[in-house]
Amino acid sequence: MEQREFGNTGERVPMLGFGAQRIVDGHGCSEEEAVRIVNHAIDSGVFYFDTAWVYSGGQSEERVGKVASRRRKEMWIATKVWSRDRDEARSQLEESLRRLQTDFVDELRMHHVWSLAELDRVTAPGGALEAAVRARDEGLVRYISISGHTNPQVQLEALWRFPFDSVLCATSVLDHCVLSFVEEFLAIANARGVAVIGMKIMGLGALAHIYERALRYAFSLPISTAVVGMESMEQLERNLAVAESYRALTDTERLELFKEILPMVTPETVPWKAEVWNAPSQWVMR
Repeated sequence: MEQREFGNTGERVPMLGFGAQRIVDGHGCSEEEAVRIVNHAIDSGVFYFDTAWVYSGGQSEERVGKVASRRRKEMWIATKVWSRDRDEARSQLEESLRRLQTDFVDELRMHHVWSLAELDRVTAPGGALEAAVRARDEGLVRYISISGHTNPQVQLEALWRFPFDSVLCATSVLDHCVLSFVEEFLAIANARGVAVIGMKIMGLGALAHIYERALRYAFSLPISTAVVGMESMEQLERNLAVAESYRALTDTERLELFKEILPMVTPETVPWKAEVWNAPSQWVMR
């Protein structure tokens, strides 16, 4: 599988990343199956794992940790803190380290920073960013990251305020059409040497019927890795097959894909860019 540069860090990661949010009971994945899937991913060359403190009450981290307890040197682990407060963020990180059964994480993300007001809270004195910097200084964190689903201008502003090593952002083909990180953010992040991790690749399942082209679209972007949620061995194998035989979309294929998905680009289908995620009826205002 192709490996790509991770911004200016000198690291390289596989272009297929493992989204661990779904290896939980809530998605019909048992602990035994989760451990089997994660182990098989590592055996197949996937070593980039993205999880979070808030995923299923910590169950996602716990299951990644079951494997990390034996194979930590083979894994890149990124997790997230939800709190905007320095002390609470520190407590969340410490809890994550216990669940993950490791004494450090490769990336710590400020989770889902969707507005400038949220960014102000993260970067203010006493904000979560201070906890991340201190943790990096102590060796608990290697790289500092931020994630955003909604408005690329928020993550652009974040780069002006702090030298984040990486950004996790929404880069599905659906996202290309509205509030686009691809159009507004990627070129600047690349120019600044910031690693970009793509997410929402399958649009919360809306693109499952064209999963191969959806993956190829994401892999065709100038990103370090595309994180894809997987809850079964079948899904892992299908994603591996696309990654291992990857060929970029041609211009004609991209055009046909845009024409096909354009009617799907509504707040109801792309709720992470709606004014209210849980009641999507209109696009977020900016």
